[in-house]
Amino acid sequence: MSRLLSHPLGRLPRLSRSSPAPRILGVRFASEAKDQDIRKKYSATLLLPKTDMPLRVKNPPATEDKFRHRTTDELYREQYASNEGPVFVLHDGPPYANGNLHMGHALNKILKDMINRYNVIRGRKVHYIPGWDCHGLPIEHKALAALGKSHTSLDPVSVRQEARKFALEAIDVQKAEMKQLGVMADWDNPDGVYRTLDHEYEIRQLKMLQMMVSKGFITHRLRPTYYSPSSRTALAEAELEYTDLKSTSVYVAFPVAEDGMTPRLQEAFQKGKEISPEASLSLAIWTTTPWTLPANMGVSVHNEIVYAVVLDREKRLLVVAEELLEPLQERFGKLDVVDRLEGKDLVGTKYRNLFHTGDHSSLPTIFAADYVTPESGTGLVHSAPGHGHDDYDAFQAQNIPMDDLRCPVDDEGHFTSEIVQWSGNEAFSALVGKYVLGAGAKLMIEQLKNSGVLLAEEKIEHRYPIDWRTKKPIIIRATPQWFCDVGTLKPSAVEAIENINFVPPNGRNRLSATVLSRSEWCISRQRSWGVPIPSLFNAEGEPLLTVESLEHIISVLREKGVDHWWSGSDEEFVPPSLVGQKLTKGFDTLDVWFDSGTSWSLIADAHLRPASEPLADVYLEGSDQHRGWFQSSILIRLAALEKVGDKPMAPYRNLVTHGFCTDEKGNKMSKSLGNGISPMDVVNGKKGRDAFGSDTLRVWAAGADYTRDASIGPSSISHAAEVLRKLRSTLRFMLANTASATPLPLERVQLTLVERYVLHELSTLEQAARAAYNDFTFNKVLQGVASFTSSTLSSFYFDVAKDTLYCDPVDGARRQAIIATQHYVLSAVLKIVAPIVPHLAEEVYEAMSVGSPQRKKSVFLEHWTDGESWIDTEAADHMAAILAIRNEVLGMLETARQDKHVRVPTEAAVYLNVSPLMESLLKRHAALLPSILGVSSVEFTTPPASTWSVTAPPSETVSITLAPAPGHQCPRCWLYTAPAETALCGRCDKALGQPAAGQ
Repeated sequence: MSRLLSHPLGRLPRLSRSSPAPRILGVRFASEAKDQDIRKKYSATLLLPKTDMPLRVKNPPATEDKFRHRTTDELYREQYASNEGPVFVLHDGPPYANGNLHMGHALNKILKDMINRYNVIRGRKVHYIPGWDCHGLPIEHKALAALGKSHTSLDPVSVRQEARKFALEAIDVQKAEMKQLGVMADWDNPDGVYRTLDHEYEIRQLKMLQMMVSKGFITHRLRPTYYSPSSRTALAEAELEYTDLKSTSVYVAFPVAEDGMTPRLQEAFQKGKEISPEASLSLAIWTTTPWTLPANMGVSVHNEIVYAVVLDREKRLLVVAEELLEPLQERFGKLDVVDRLEGKDLVGTKYRNLFHTGDHSSLPTIFAADYVTPESGTGLVHSAPGHGHDDYDAFQAQNIPMDDLRCPVDDEGHFTSEIVQWSGNEAFSALVGKYVLGAGAKLMIEQLKNSGVLLAEEKIEHRYPIDWRTKKPIIIRATPQWFCDVGTLKPSAVEAIENINFVPPNGRNRLSATVLSRSEWCISRQRSWGVPIPSLFNAEGEPLLTVESLEHIISVLREKGVDHWWSGSDEEFVPPSLVGQKLTKGFDTLDVWFDSGTSWSLIADAHLRPASEPLADVYLEGSDQHRGWFQSSILIRLAALEKVGDKPMAPYRNLVTHGFCTDEKGNKMSKSLGNGISPMDVVNGKKGRDAFGSDTLRVWAAGADYTRDASIGPSSISHAAEVLRKLRSTLRFMLANTASATPLPLERVQLTLVERYVLHELSTLEQAARAAYNDFTFNKVLQGVASFTSSTLSSFYFDVAKDTLYCDPVDGARRQAIIATQHYVLSAVLKIVAPIVPHLAEEVYEAMSVGSPQRKKSVFLEHWTDGESWIDTEAADHMAAILAIRNEVLGMLETARQDKHVRVPTEAAVYLNVSPLMESLLKRHAALLPSILGVSSVEFTTPPASTWSVTAPPSETVSITLAPAPGHQCPRCWLYTAPAETALCGRCDKALGQPAAGQ
């Protein structure tokens, strides 16, 4: 987009052959005609461009609004009814129904709309149903704020009703803004959009859950999950962000039970006792989360790491990794090695800590784990399976009992009284009720110090996960949750990913890495605003979620609505086979990624294409959706349907991702920086700023390299506006030349070399533009159009053709060829740019098709087919030779102007001395040469003696001389081709023998 579209002028504004229509082309004319009356007399006979389409738009939003309904709602319905090509499906990833659209939304929706519009104009039947993601915490928080209470003190149905109201209000706002951006959809049809809060959507989602239950993917168990105290709910990994946080890490001594040592460790201990008879033996561990120490259930080592038993300055014997002795001495002081042993010699050792004071049989032990490394800490890892995924997995892998999984942290992130019970020490009661990431952690360190087990402490800065909604730190906490087992889907997912086309290509690795990094997905949330996981629990707390129970419950909810899960009695949800049993409802809700991840079922239920093909042609979202919607969609698709035939298949054929929107300095837009730009402020204007309209924003989006972060600000908006203005000027110029004529088909006119060349360049542009649209590289479309309209049209063809258009006889063969060509070019360029600037395209189409019986309801229904190719390599080669001469002549004309020999190029004539081969080419097109070279005449002879001349250095094939034009200036066309002063040239004399009114 670096090359701007230029106004249709020649390269030398003061020298180029000027039109007698200053209002149309904006050129200041220079003329030698002395008789002003004659000039006035003949100016009325010129065939000047005519159009009612304004050159500039005073109020872009108002102008666009005239065409909006036609090119959005009406167009969607019309194309779906009348287009006969194959169905093209772009499935909309639902934005969150909260607040106004931001610039990222605008970029996303415009990119999708350009894809859809391109496919419409190519004759395909586009299926596009915009959606909204309606459940989740941000909306629930708004509802709670409006109600003025916490969710634990409110009836869930009241919270849900308020949340629904907020979501629906936001959808109305966003829908209106999307429509103003020119997004084509069936907006006014309730079935033309989808919302995850819609009753049918929720029931379809529950049926999907039932199908996954039937295949054994859904389980319920107590295990550690990411947990947000600020939101009071479990989170999936996709709902985390990371930030740098400072915290205090600690080195702690866990005393080894003397009767619990392995023989090899007992031997090392005895060696230490010989040196320091009063010494006790402890395991030195390091942790960045001292608040998890009460949940310790083991210490892990690596079998093959060498550990040392060392004596510290306090005469304590400690076990540490030998490789870490040097950094540990910086913290502990001098450490004397007593003995060395391998990790495997430690496995099975029992130890005590402040929270394990029971008998020998209940003491925790050392176990081996492959994730232990001697890179940091002490080489011995404190393991709390209630607060760590790796720890939990390690305990499971080694079948270590976790019947009493420790997790002394409540829903608000506060310590519970269990720590007092486990420690048997009332001093720990001070920690009860304290926030584990705040006061609780500080008090824990104090207690470690008071108890004499704190070896060292230090401040560290590390990457720490935060809740992506509240931006506050999360913890890992064992809670009873529902999980989807996605580990078994990994092979199928990897195979399915191989068959997806990614734009940009690195998306393949990102999605693969995301899918392969997880084995299970926590799908339950502890909130009110969402789709329930309709489970039942018996008196012992055991869950019931079966195909049978879901069949019955879904039938009830289908009839009475999903809210009835909260308002109905427990008894009416008990399946018939279990009537009489005491079962109670659970109130967890489904992860919102499960909500949106099932949206592909909308396409599946529409039966748009065979089951052997991907459901959607395109999914397009921000790059953060690799860990979000892209992942949940493919996993649920594979989990619910497993395989289509023998081939795992994702729900999408093409996966397109875009970056984020930044300011022009590359900074992320944020309220705190004050650098955010609202898309609707760009469109409608704000506080005295210009209103640019939607097409300007669409030009910005098309020109951006969206595969990276896209910057936007005053300069980029102004640049896009200038591109749009020049495109409008170019289209309007061709419209003015052709609108009041009746252009003939190209097959019925005599195309000259110039027209053949222009059509060749146009065909080259069309081929490149189609390829760019197919590859989703919209900036290449815009760059190609800019190059063609600037170099081929404005700087060349318009300049060459205007004399013929204005001055030739109305039905002259050359003039008819130019009108036919410009009409064809206008129609073609309009189709190329229409997906990017639909409002401008509709405006031009309306102006060019007034009164035409073939006029369609929209320019997008004038299908852009491959059609007849005008590729003409001969014309391109011949024109290349002539354009080389033209460039030379333009330079010579500038020299003549500077030397004050001419004021306008038509005062000059060109004299050529050329090789036989070049002469044959040039004479074949001799009639075109004066207009191509911008002079009054071209002669293949030596110039006569004259008052001045300019000669170019000769080449092997041509020598060029510029001299005064031999004729007199025609008072009508101003070329120096008239036989006498004030007389008309032959061409103008012939033209005036015919009616000159109109074209």
